[in-house]
Amino acid sequence: MMNKSLGFIGIGLMGQPITLRLLAAGYTVNIWNRSTEKLGAVITAGAVHCTSIADLMAKSDIILLCLADTPIVEKIVNEHILVHGSKDN
Repeated sequence: MMNKSLGFIGIGLMGQPITLRLLAAGYTVNIWNRSTEKLGAVITAGAVHCTSIADLMAKSDIILLCLADTPIVEKIVNEHILVHGSKDN
């Protein structure tokens, strides 16, 4: 699993510490967040900032979401993730 790259969407109160732990454990973590001001600590720790969800999906083997509520999860999944599908398409 360590050679798999992770894509993490949602770098907030929970997403930031989870991402930092994944980085500390040696994972490659690609990140995307609606607002870039929250990304400093995880980028400094080694996360790769992706400018779009499509970019994150292209670079990641596994996608993780840590978002505020069901409506935003549905929006991200329906408008971005389902549109691009898996890398195996």
